[in-house]
Amino acid sequence: MIPEEQGESGFTIRALGIAVMLTILLVATSSYIALKIGALPWPIIFSVIVAGAALKMFKTSIHEINVAQAGGTIGGLMASGVVFTIPGIIYLQQTKGLSIPLPSWWALALICITGGALGVLLSIPVRRAFIDEENLPYPSGAAGAEVLKAEFHGGTHAYLVAFVGLLTGIFALSRDLWFPGGIALTGLAVYGIYFTLYPMPLGVGIGYILGPKASVNSWFLGSVIGWVIIIPYLVHTGFTGDGGTLVQELGMGFVLGSGVGFFVGYVIPKAKAIFLPLFRWKGAPWYTRFTPIGSVIAFLVLVAVGVPVLASILSVAGVWIMATVAARMTGETNIDPLEQFGIIIGLLCLGIYAAVDKELGYLPAFMLVCFVSVAAALAGDIGHDYKSAQILNTRPKDIIKVDFICAIAAGIMAPIILKIIVEGYSAVLFTPEMPAPQAVLVAGSIFGFKYPSVFLTGFGIAFVLEVLQRATKKTLPVSFMAFGIGMFLGLTFGFLFFIGGIIRWYTDRKAPHVTQEGILTAAGLMGGEGIAGFVSGAIFVAGLSRVMSLQVLLLVFVVLLVITTGVYMIRRSR
Repeated sequence: MIPEEQGESGFTIRALGIAVMLTILLVATSSYIALKIGALPWPIIFSVIVAGAALKMFKTSIHEINVAQAGGTIGGLMASGVVFTIPGIIYLQQTKGLSIPLPSWWALALICITGGALGVLLSIPVRRAFIDEENLPYPSGAAGAEVLKAEFHGGTHAYLVAFVGLLTGIFALSRDLWFPGGIALTGLAVYGIYFTLYPMPLGVGIGYILGPKASVNSWFLGSVIGWVIIIPYLVHTGFTGDGGTLVQELGMGFVLGSGVGFFVGYVIPKAKAIFLPLFRWKGAPWYTRFTPIGSVIAFLVLVAVGVPVLASILSVAGVWIMATVAARMTGETNIDPLEQFGIIIGLLCLGIYAAVDKELGYLPAFMLVCFVSVAAALAGDIGHDYKSAQILNTRPKDIIKVDFICAIAAGIMAPIILKIIVEGYSAVLFTPEMPAPQAVLVAGSIFGFKYPSVFLTGFGIAFVLEVLQRATKKTLPVSFMAFGIGMFLGLTFGFLFFIGGIIRWYTDRKAPHVTQEGILTAAGLMGGEGIAGFVSGAIFVAGLSRVMSLQVLLLVFVVLLVITTGVYMIRRSR
């Protein structure tokens, strides 16, 4: 029997409708979160809560909820692929004075739709390799399944997330009204330490979800080494350059070197076993047979939107490779550095074009990086959906169908959401309030770095350590990718993640009975601030002043909190 056909059915029109609506919501909130903090935790917990609350009003099954939440999470993945790449054009416009046009809505939508659909199709062979055969943990997917089981069988989990989310939204809106810049510890500046206390519940929630290895051992450690050790040392030795940029480019090198090292150390030795089944069509289902055809369609779309033929061929071929890297890395570390995979293919294309004395062009380069990033995001992180389906015994075929349809819906909406956010937050984009580090990384990779030798140093260290780790089959207590991101973002976010990671460490070891409530609370922290941030930005773009938009939304959140409390008290008294 075909592996994807095994399990209990959960695909219904009702589940599909909720999945599409949830996808659009998560495109919006995740776009804001990704630009705000430079990372996007897997939105499966939030999706589980919303889908479960909606479907439990009807006679439903846990498998139907599983399918609905799986489709809903596609919105977050699509958002990351777009906002981690395309805003880099704006960065080059602002910092380099380049007149690079932003892609039209239809062109970007086509890129998102084809990249997303191909990512879903390529997730199928890696599911067989990494879920069925190797049984990789995919931590967020496993956690989502446990939350779904608890929610489905009763309890107050939905109310917990609602209360935390509304309170977090109220706090975030109040913060943005009265102390938007945080508290700068200026006394440390004389020592070369630049640290701002920024009360962001979102960061604490992310640190908790990621766990201590990624948030404390890696992310926070990277921020400390970069901003407490390296920069003060540079100041002490009289360095006259830009220490902050130097450390950030070192961090970028670590991130990219880790991704390439994983590809060399793991994917190349197993490429035949992973991809060959896609070309065995006898008795294969439609979604397996369609993968090569979908690749041809993606090539034609890339050419249609202005990407040269050779670069389009390299991009589609590269997606097949990067999908595997993304899936493996996500399954092991819970991190999918999707923009890194786009950068790798982008640099390959730029290098080949330079070697033959041709010019690729900035806009085509950004478009192909976005295409690869979207495909890698979906191909990698859909593994969480497959993991939850494995635990709940939901039929994988149903996950494939709902994810494929939601990828199309998210691809249509992502360019619209991006336009709203970049217009609403144009004054703070690429500032500490909204740093968008992945977009800066993409822009730097395409345009060039200020300290290329530093970047190459970080790349080399991470590459060697990653390859050695794969060769020796020993797992180190540090994620080099998260380490590099922490070095790039600095102490402000690193400290928040440290708090969340330490809390998770404590609950896992000293109070395991509250770990699930902690995950739900973290989901509320992330969802509440994400929704508040996006909606306030959308109201501002619609024409209301910044202060007025925050005040109006603050009132709405307070009213919703009162209503939610009332409903909870009434139901509890019955």
